[in-house]
Amino acid sequence: MNNIELNQPFSPWRLSVAPMMDWTDRHCRYFHRLLSRHALLYTEMVTTGALMHGDVARHLRFNAEEHPVALQLGGSEAADLAHCARLGEQWGYQEINLNCGCPS
Repeated sequence: MNNIELNQPFSPWRLSVAPMMDWTDRHCRYFHRLLSRHALLYTEMVTTGALMHGDVARHLRFNAEEHPVALQLGGSEAADLAHCARLGEQWGYQEINLNCGCPS
């Protein structure tokens, strides 16, 4: 994962496509990528519990054509978020987005 400087005033991406649970799956992201090569795409929110106790490959796999893509993790335990962020890095995500307050 390439580290982006936190003190940069703007994202290096021209457009970011916000995630939506049950909609922003890998098929939707592939379609979005066809529309623009200059967008940062996000996964739908994946909970830390789903990754720690479920099928990791099912939740984290994506097509190489989707790059750049960010993994949105949902959770409230710092250790679980850190573990799952490392999984996201191992799977090749450009960014890890932490969602610590979504009501879903």
